[in-house]
Amino acid sequence: MSKRSRVNKGATSEGSFSRTLHLPGAIAVGLGTMLGAGIFVLSADAAQRAGPGAVVSFLLAGLIVLPTAMVVSELATAMPQEGGSYHLVSRTLGPVAGAVVGPANWLGLIFAGGFYLVGLAQFVTDLAPLAPWIVIVGGGALFTALNYFGAKLTGRLQVVIVALLVLLLGGFVTAGLFQRDPDLHTPFLPFGWSGVLSALGLIIVSFTGFEKISTVAGEVRRPERNLPRAIIGSVVLATLLYAAVLYALTGLVPTRELGDAETALVTAAARLLGTFGRVAMLLGGLLATASSVNAAVLAASRIGYAMGRDDILPAGIATLEKRRGTPYRAVLITGGLATALALTGTAPRLAEVSSALFMVSYALLAASVIAMRRFGGEAYRPAFRVPFAPWLPALGGLAALAVIATMDTASQLTGLGLVLLSLVWYALWGRARTTVKGKLGS
Repeated sequence: MSKRSRVNKGATSEGSFSRTLHLPGAIAVGLGTMLGAGIFVLSADAAQRAGPGAVVSFLLAGLIVLPTAMVVSELATAMPQEGGSYHLVSRTLGPVAGAVVGPANWLGLIFAGGFYLVGLAQFVTDLAPLAPWIVIVGGGALFTALNYFGAKLTGRLQVVIVALLVLLLGGFVTAGLFQRDPDLHTPFLPFGWSGVLSALGLIIVSFTGFEKISTVAGEVRRPERNLPRAIIGSVVLATLLYAAVLYALTGLVPTRELGDAETALVTAAARLLGTFGRVAMLLGGLLATASSVNAAVLAASRIGYAMGRDDILPAGIATLEKRRGTPYRAVLITGGLATALALTGTAPRLAEVSSALFMVSYALLAASVIAMRRFGGEAYRPAFRVPFAPWLPALGGLAALAVIATMDTASQLTGLGLVLLSLVWYALWGRARTTVKGKLGS
């Protein structure tokens, strides 16, 4: 018997993947991405823009993202299959919308994975005399291999990494609260609300991790219970942790002394605990970027698998490794592309384009849940429902589009170009092949 097999066209993911992820593993998939660049890179940039008011920026960002987290929770409990936003939107608005959201999320995660690999290289080279490209290639190969061997191993690794990060950052916050200088928090909004809003536009990318949980919905045990808890819970936990870290950071180090974004938390930890604090925070940065790469490869490969299964992408991408049940071709392609992008050294641009693509996805998700409430009929029975619909989902979708308007013009144009290319690909390839139908389109 062959070790590898192509899934049947009509097969559901429940029949393809084993449900091996418990609630902690599902939460870790989301937090594993969010506790990467957001804490160890963007926190210092946000503090430089807003001072202690960056705490407010992170709280506002969490509130803006929360409606989308609820939208994803509703749709995912109604359709708990792998593929994330692509599956949810394509089954609601039809394959044309899916052809936008699928590539947007897949490429967005691949771009983000490249960005995280660059961050991983920065922390490793601070600890060991290695060339960055060696770390990038080695890290890409390692996390591609881990995801090749299945979500159960990946989920366990994410739980361990996230638990260590929460302990480390929790210890930093606790020690920082006792040793902070109250004068550094006066005034709390030194740059006014304009500074808070400026930082908000910067750090929104730090919250994109929650949606990754829906991409592995077909592998989550008791999805009707665990999916909304994991998705909404990861946003709430990340928001509170971000705000607490920013409060401690700005109470320990004056804004003007934050210096390089990558070393701000390391500097603050060194002031608290000397060499031990510095090394511990460097290791924390290493774990954070590693968990982000791991979660990005895991989630992106499931989106690639789902699009291959639906013939939006070539069908061979939907091939499963029979013994382990993993979409090995999608994993290899995802890991390889992320590594290649990391080697280009254009991490800042990739990160912002990634964020723009996710905002497009959030807007279409909001439209999807509104459509399903109206046209889903008796067959639409999600275990979780967004409160105050359709107003709250609409607010979340509009907020996502507003975030795009604050981005650099080059990033906006790149994101738009990728969306247009996705539509061209669908017209030339997917339209004649796919049998996917949505409630509102075919």
